[in-house]
Amino acid sequence: MKKFLTLIVALAATFTLSAKETTVWTGNEPISWNPEVYDGNQYETPDGTFTGLQSGYTIKVSVTPGIDEPQYVMTYKAGDSWDWTDLTTTIENGTMTYTVASAQIATEIAERGLIFRGQGYNITAIIVDDNTPDTPEPVTPSLNEKTLWTGDSAISWNPEAYPGGQFETEATLFAGLKKDDTIRVYIAEAIDGAQFALTYKAGDAWNWTDLTISVENSVMTYVVESETIAAEIAERGLIVRGQGYHIVRIALCAYQSDEEQPVEPAAEYTDTEVWTGNTAISWNAEEYPGEQFDTYTVLQDMFAGLAKDDSIKVYYSEAIEGAQFALTYKAGDEWAWTDLTITQHDGFFAYKVASDEIAQDIADHGLVIRGQGYHATAIVIGKPENTPSAINTIESDKIGGAQKILRNGQLFIVNKGVIYNVQGQVIQ
Repeated sequence: MKKFLTLIVALAATFTLSAKETTVWTGNEPISWNPEVYDGNQYETPDGTFTGLQSGYTIKVSVTPGIDEPQYVMTYKAGDSWDWTDLTTTIENGTMTYTVASAQIATEIAERGLIFRGQGYNITAIIVDDNTPDTPEPVTPSLNEKTLWTGDSAISWNPEAYPGGQFETEATLFAGLKKDDTIRVYIAEAIDGAQFALTYKAGDAWNWTDLTISVENSVMTYVVESETIAAEIAERGLIVRGQGYHIVRIALCAYQSDEEQPVEPAAEYTDTEVWTGNTAISWNAEEYPGEQFDTYTVLQDMFAGLAKDDSIKVYYSEAIEGAQFALTYKAGDEWAWTDLTITQHDGFFAYKVASDEIAQDIADHGLVIRGQGYHATAIVIGKPENTPSAINTIESDKIGGAQKILRNGQLFIVNKGVIYNVQGQVIQ
């Protein structure tokens, strides 16, 4: 566990308090209890200035000194008799600051306001900082990221301080793990000062050994350092430990060399739109209303005639910040759901069919559009221009009087009472 103390220090910048501030008053009021020394008066804030104030909030007052040794006093009306009571403030860099010490004081300031007294300064602004934890920018999952586990597990090694326990994964989640693969553990509800650790069982004695992780933007990340560690994790799983947070998802990003990077669909493609609509996509409906979209249930032969090197493009709209995109097919005789390696483009993501076997599986079983936080609006099949589209292979006498129609948002060809899909197969 030697690496863990270093990690806590490294995390300090990730889980800090933000300056989430609201300006509740601006003006220019000279403050003085002796006008002969400084021309001014005391100033009482208007009703409603501090509506919603709570314990722990910080009141920041911008001050401009008017004499060499100004005297700063912030006062509120306390208790049933509304006794004027000085608050303990600090002065730094032109700001007088007070952090509300109790719910009672917060209520009294919210109802009765503040009175600024003292000598020889002006107040020009009052700001309330609610000191809420910073909301980090979400990590956008890699395009080849595969979700291994979703749920909600509270992590704690001291349940008296935070309810929870450690979380041990099933080893089968990491079958086939390799050196340089990336494991991501998604974090939620982390308390201030949360502690994070990712452990595996190393060597013949299965010693619990901490992995070197990074934590940023609510994601714990580990890059597999060796084939030995990869084999041990694949055989024995991982243990998520620490204090004061929840894990909600574990994902794997398989390493890809430059040669293995997904190839974007070539520009010389003839595109055919096979579905249009508007379906909200979500694998966590509590965070974003939606569902997955199974093309097989919409039109079973949508991908009839699909071939190696064809492109499949899924267009989307209304994507939230941090939206996650995934394209899955049912592979093999057992229809095992398998993620496809997609590429991201402006307004759509794409998959270039890698083999005839995958093309056949997709043609037979369809695709499942998954992810979080966007709407799928169209599916487009692209064929290399030097590959004739199946629609072009229909007998020429049928093409002569053909008409294009849209049915349930999908394109079909009608000729002499026969309906064909865009791949040239007879529908009815």
